[in-house]
Amino acid sequence: MLCEQRKPVCCVQEKSPNVWACIRSRFDGGSKKAKLLQYRSDVRHGFPSTPVERLLGEQRAGTIILYGRVSGHDQKEDLQRQVQQLEQWALVARTGQKTLTLTDIGSGLNTERKSLQKLLAQVQDYQVAEVVVTFADRLTRFGLSYLRILFSGYGVTLTVLCPDEDKTPEQEVTEDLLAIIASFAGRLYGLRSRKKAALVECAKQVLAEAETHEEE
Repeated sequence: MLCEQRKPVCCVQEKSPNVWACIRSRFDGGSKKAKLLQYRSDVRHGFPSTPVERLLGEQRAGTIILYGRVSGHDQKEDLQRQVQQLEQWALVARTGQKTLTLTDIGSGLNTERKSLQKLLAQVQDYQVAEVVVTFADRLTRFGLSYLRILFSGYGVTLTVLCPDEDKTPEQEVTEDLLAIIASFAGRLYGLRSRKKAALVECAKQVLAEAETHEEE
């Protein structure tokens, strides 16, 4: 499908069940050569907005998602503190903008968290402008770089209020190892079982002793 040079910059041809949006833009230092970009999207949602906005130099006003997470039900007070910190930050730094607070109770290794799935669905539906967390590991324990790439592809900014700049590599590895042990112990013995708690506590002691020996 081609657009003649004298036609409007944007032309839309409906072809059930899809919409093809044709956007003509000039490149190569103002040359007369026009390139045609086609974007396909479900009719229910219209054509993707982010590529169009990038070409037009516009910024989309989407929802700012404030996301908090804790690993267990005994950490609900920590979850409340996260939510409070996120909402207070939004009041000051994103005054007047639409926000949505989402929370999960579950392992950072669990990719099936209900609110995380809702967050990703809204990102893929071009409804989100920014995702905000207190610490990066609240969103995920591993694979944060993949999420950054995904968000970037949909024009979404990831904001971490408290970057882990003060943590040493050893501290980060220790926390990740404990998270893995807790996750698999929970699957093996049950999330609230005494065996799981005992195993995690034992792992903490072993790691603490190993760190003490290294310092000596």
